[in-house]
Amino acid sequence: MTLLQAIGQTHDRTPAQVALNWLIGQGNTIPIPGAKNLKQAEQNAGALGWELTEAERQAIDEATRSWKN
Repeated sequence: MTLLQAIGQTHDRTPAQVALNWLIGQGNTIPIPGAKNLKQAEQNAGALGWELTEAERQAIDEATRSWKN
């Protein structure tokens, strides 16, 4: 199980919703997710209306650190 899957299970969200929520929470990033149909748009909307815990945010930050440079 990946980190995003584990966090998603805690919040009843998909890994993509967790990733979008994390990006939105960065404050300096505006993610522009693609959607080819209504179902995909609804999935993207599932990234809104909830928050990651500080520990979850830090875990994703640490996991993505090598890509930030």
